[in-house]
Amino acid sequence: MIKKQIKNLIYSIMVFLFFSCNNFPSNQKPNNLIDEETMEKILFEATMMDVMNTFSEKNPDFLRLFGVNYFYQKYGIDSIQLIQSDKYYSKNPRIYYRIYKKVLDKMQMQKDSIDRLIDTK
Repeated sequence: MIKKQIKNLIYSIMVFLFFSCNNFPSNQKPNNLIDEETMEKILFEATMMDVMNTFSEKNPDFLRLFGVNYFYQKYGIDSIQLIQSDKYYSKNPRIYYRIYKKVLDKMQMQKDSIDRLIDTK
């Protein structure tokens, strides 16, 4: 299960990197930059939702309820702000690494928590 989560996280990273590629050499901080902590939450939830999306056949309302618009409403952001923030962080690998390290740590904590629940039953 963790291998699938890691695979999905790598997929998410590749998608974000794809959107962050552009021809602009500028590395200026955007005016509406999403802070690191919020970006971490968004990336974690996006990864978890990507994993949960495999169960969408069981709940046809999943995508409608928890699609992309969910992030925009929950965090009060829009798609341009998310893309600009991702571009900025991707051009600052130390910051981006720090964000993704926290996401991976959080995923590991979730896995450990589920493993403990399974072991107690």
